[in-house]
Amino acid sequence: MKKIVLTGGPCSGKTTTLLALKEEFEDQIILVPEVATILLQGGFPIPGKDLEWSEEWQASFQTAVLPLQSAIEDAYVLMAQSNGGKMLICDRGVLDGAAYTPGGVLEFCKRYGVDVEKAQARYAAVIHLESLATAEPKKYGKADNDSRFEPLERAQELEKATRQAWESHPRRTILDGKRGIVNVISEVIGIVRFLLSTK
Repeated sequence: MKKIVLTGGPCSGKTTTLLALKEEFEDQIILVPEVATILLQGGFPIPGKDLEWSEEWQASFQTAVLPLQSAIEDAYVLMAQSNGGKMLICDRGVLDGAAYTPGGVLEFCKRYGVDVEKAQARYAAVIHLESLATAEPKKYGKADNDSRFEPLERAQELEKATRQAWESHPRRTILDGKRGIVNVISEVIGIVRFLLSTK
C-alpha cells in the first residue's frame, strides 16, 4: 500500500488540498488525519491556551505523536485494503516531528529511537506545500485551524525545519506557495494521479 506524505509549514493549505484530493479521487485514496491535531483536539494541553510552550512540553507531545503516527497509518492500511483503497495520503509523516525538535533530524532520531532510512522508506513520496508564513507573510493566519498556535516568526522557522526534515527523501516535491492554492492543488492532483498509475 503506497503512502504519500503531504507536509508543509503552518498555514500551507494542507487541509484544503486534502479535501480537493478526496473529491478528485474519491475511494481510490484514503486520507490519514494529522496525529498532532487529533491529540490537541482530544485533550492534550495546548501551548498558549492551557500552558506556556516549552521544550519539555514539545518532548512530551512528540513522545505521544510517534507511536500514534505509526499505529494510525497501519490501521488505515487495513481500512484501505478492506475498502478497496489504492493509496494513503498522510497529513504529515513520522519525520515531521524533527521540525519541532531542537537539533533537527539527527537529534530527533537519537532522542526517539527513529531510524531515518526506515522512516523515509515508509512513504513512496513526500509533497511539501510552502507555508504562507514564508510565501506571503501578510496572508499568514490561524483562522483555519483552532489547534494552531504558532506566531508568524515561529511559523517561518517551522517551514524551514520541515523542509530540512524531509530533504533527503528521494521523491520529495516542494510546491511554491506564491503559485496560489488553486495551482498548488492542481499540481498535487497531477502528482497523485501519476503515483496511482505506477507500481
